[in-house]
Amino acid sequence: MMLQKNRIRYPYARLTGMKEFTTFIQEPGWRPTKIDVSLMRKLAIARGKEHEAINTMLFLGIIDESGAPTATFNELKSEYQATLSRIVHEKYADLFSLIPPRMVNQQRLVNFFETTPETAEYQAKLFVWLCEQADIQLPNVEKRFHRSRFDKKQDNPAT
Repeated sequence: MMLQKNRIRYPYARLTGMKEFTTFIQEPGWRPTKIDVSLMRKLAIARGKEHEAINTMLFLGIIDESGAPTATFNELKSEYQATLSRIVHEKYADLFSLIPPRMVNQQRLVNFFETTPETAEYQAKLFVWLCEQADIQLPNVEKRFHRSRFDKKQDNPAT
């Protein structure tokens, strides 16, 4: 796990890139020798945000530090949902130990990630999407996240 000051650095990849990448993972026979920014650019996945997508795959254990697909990558190909459920429960164990799944909502997630509001929102959205993919039920998560960047316009009204 990636640590920063003894804290886990949770990923904040954009969902579009991760959705595209998971369609490739689920494609029979697709297993590149190296998954890196160069490959992501060639495949036009996560355009402009390739590094965040790669960091997410490292965090989840899908690739190793050199970009080589791991055993987890292979497991995702054969048992996508069950493997992803195991990964999410392992990698987000601190979150699950603090907030029961039925109590998870946007504000609690943003508070949990303790980064800037904008980054925490991306971390929360990624976590919620991963849970959806893994069939981990979060019944109280809002369907559309409120974005703090829109609050800034209201905080400084023109006089």
